[in-house]
Amino acid sequence: MIDWIKENRTAFIIALVFHVMILSALFINWQMDEPKKIVMEQGDIIQVTSVDANSYETEIKKIEQEKQAKRNLEMQRLEKQRKAKALKEKKKKQEQLRRKKEKQLKAEEVKRKKALAKKKKAEQEKKRKEAEKKAAQAKQKKAEQKRQEALKKEKLEKQRLKEKKHQEAEQKRIAEEKKHQAEVKRQEERAIAERKRLSKGIINRHIAMISQKIERNWRQPLDAPSNLKCKVDISLLPSGKVISVKVAQSSGNASFDRSVETAVRKASPLPVPADSVIFKQFEVMRLRFEPGR
Repeated sequence: MIDWIKENRTAFIIALVFHVMILSALFINWQMDEPKKIVMEQGDIIQVTSVDANSYETEIKKIEQEKQAKRNLEMQRLEKQRKAKALKEKKKKQEQLRRKKEKQLKAEEVKRKKALAKKKKAEQEKKRKEAEKKAAQAKQKKAEQKRQEALKKEKLEKQRLKEKKHQEAEQKRIAEEKKHQAEVKRQEERAIAERKRLSKGIINRHIAMISQKIERNWRQPLDAPSNLKCKVDISLLPSGKVISVKVAQSSGNASFDRSVETAVRKASPLPVPADSVIFKQFEVMRLRFEPGR
């Protein structure tokens, strides 16, 4: 309604004035129908108040605001009642839960005490049966010990005779075993000596081959004398491939040392023994590099 008045303010004012005029005319007619005479004294002034649309709108807003304030107060009152009721219900439920829990705890305590009493009685009965069982076991054990002692004496005698025969047979076997071991040892020593001789020859031959291959790949630095020598540690794979090379004992000339390292890497793979046992000595080897010797 207020929105319509705002949008059609002029029409509303005209309609209002029109209705006031109609009401005034009806009032005058009603007065004229009265039997008494209407006398207007001089000096009486008829005042006509014009309707201000802004004032009317303000009044409407004021009335609406008052209604809204009343509605808000009523809603607040209802909300307070609702909260009070909810709080009361909550307290009631909490009290019911407390009583229920208290009752449950009492029931559990009674149940626990009964269970403890039952457990204690069962434990006492168990102890009694265990005591009876131990007494019977002790008696049985004593009888078993006597029987075992008799069997042990008999067994010891049999074992003594058996051990005597065994010792005699063992002494004979030991004598034969010693004789056999002495023969095996002599054969192993001869085989080891032969293997060492062969291994030494193979090792020396491959060391010479490695040194020659490295020397073939070596280029003497211009600033290095011809009489230098150094020692290098070389790590190899069974294929002869060089994994790493490092100077273990320097020649005193950095250029010479670097040239030897370079020569070792260029010479890879190096000639190594095919025998895996002998190769163990080449897996990590220290080689003295002395060109021309």
